[in-house]
Amino acid sequence: MNILFGSASKLFSLSVLFFALVLTGCSGEETPSPDTSATGTMEMPVVNEAHAGFFNHLQNLCGETFTGQSTFPDDTSHPLVGTELRTHISECTENMVRIELIRDGDYWHGAWVIEKREEGMHLFHDHLGDVRTMDELGEGDYHGYGGFAAAEGTDTQIFFPADDVTAEIIPEAATNVWMMQLDLEADRFIYYLERHDAPRFRAELTRVDS
Repeated sequence: MNILFGSASKLFSLSVLFFALVLTGCSGEETPSPDTSATGTMEMPVVNEAHAGFFNHLQNLCGETFTGQSTFPDDTSHPLVGTELRTHISECTENMVRIELIRDGDYWHGAWVIEKREEGMHLFHDHLGDVRTMDELGEGDYHGYGGFAAAEGTDTQIFFPADDVTAEIIPEAATNVWMMQLDLEADRFIYYLERHDAPRFRAELTRVDS
């Protein structure tokens, strides 16, 4: 009787141990892993030190107006040549700066929008604003092209090579590189565009005293 009781006791102990191991294993498999989804770990837009410095300079100029004219090309048939150009930094948020473009006193066809996006700092050409729809754009007047800031640059000079969206919208502009430069000492804003490694347009504007 004692032998049988001892055997039963050992069998019961082994059964308990077996089920404990099984439950422990199942528990380990069912324990949810830490949340590493995009929603749980999304970081602020990737912007390097130079980009952040340039963006901050633009924010500090919010509300300011710059006026001047093109310095390239010499072709008078170009719509922006031989005319007064005016840019107004009209709106600034934590992640966006909007620069309106005015030609000969009239709001021209758009604005430059500098944004901090997940992929980096981005230049967006807004040719709609609050007054147009896509159907109202003129022939050859595109909307939404631009590019992300290149790693090269400083807090006063940034280059924006054309992105894939630009290449799709305007195939001939796939090699575009836009440059924006701030001469803080001289209160100047310079906008430059090249295509196929050759100059295409350049404007130099000076801040207007308010």
